[in-house]
Amino acid sequence: MRRRTDALVTAALRYGRNPGPETKVSVSYSTRIYILGPDDTLYRLASAKFSRMVDDPKTHRLVRFAGQRVRMAEVIVEVRDRAPYAVVRLVYEILGFDAEGRLDRDTFIRRNAALAELAIDPVVLRMVDAEKAVVSAGSRFVARGGFWHPSAALEREILRAALDETPCKRL
Repeated sequence: MRRRTDALVTAALRYGRNPGPETKVSVSYSTRIYILGPDDTLYRLASAKFSRMVDDPKTHRLVRFAGQRVRMAEVIVEVRDRAPYAVVRLVYEILGFDAEGRLDRDTFIRRNAALAELAIDPVVLRMVDAEKAVVSAGSRFVARGGFWHPSAALEREILRAALDETPCKRL
């Protein structure tokens, strides 16, 4: 089954810059994390800060989002010669914060573990006799509960921010 994110990634791959004639190009990839406020304001969150929030939510908080569930976009950007070139992957998730602005780490990890399990399931099922296979739908429900889908206009804004084509507030 083809997932919606696959179609979004295919569309996002076409949303890149035309480099023109080149000689040598330095290529790398950058993860960019965006959190959307209730009014669709786009905030960029440094990957290192997000990692600290996941590793130690008690000391790394976002008070601005205390007591809220917010939308997050994780964008993988191809970088050529230190300039964003194209979006190669998009993932939309929901993040929960407690009353003091701490990330709900357990839910975040549980959803991502369920997503990883869904990715592995097709491989495991092929290795097991089909008559003996029992499929647990629990992971599907857990993984689905943490995702959202933006409107076309909002997705364009996220893509433009990821390619540094529009200014974005930072957290």
